Amino acid sequence: MVGTDVREIIAAEKQVQRHKEALDSLVHMRSKLLRESLDDRMRRAQDQGEWSHLSQKECAENHKEEKVYLESQVDRLRREQARTKGKLTELRQAKVRAERIRAAEVESRRKRH
Repeated sequence: MVGTDVREIIAAEKQVQRHKEALDSLVHMRSKLLRESLDDRMRRAQDQGEWSHLSQKECAENHKEEKVYLESQVDRLRREQARTKGKLTELRQAKVRAERIRAAEVESRRKRH
């Protein structure tokens, strides 16, 4: 029974680890976009066919709005990172406890025989 628990914990740990890595990647990408200058954003928009009909002032307003939105995304992602990190820590601690219990059961059976 405990062996199954350990396997389940390990599977959950792997899933949470993948989630953490995805969050790390998203935070990195969003943070990179936050550092992008208006000129760089305008160049990227032109390359992608965006903003071609907008004035410099409209581009600046859009850029500012995007940055505000990106900041809120990064804040939300960082809160999720913290929650995920805590969950990962809990799973690792649970795995260690389950492994200790399993080892104690094996030792107990060995002493009886």
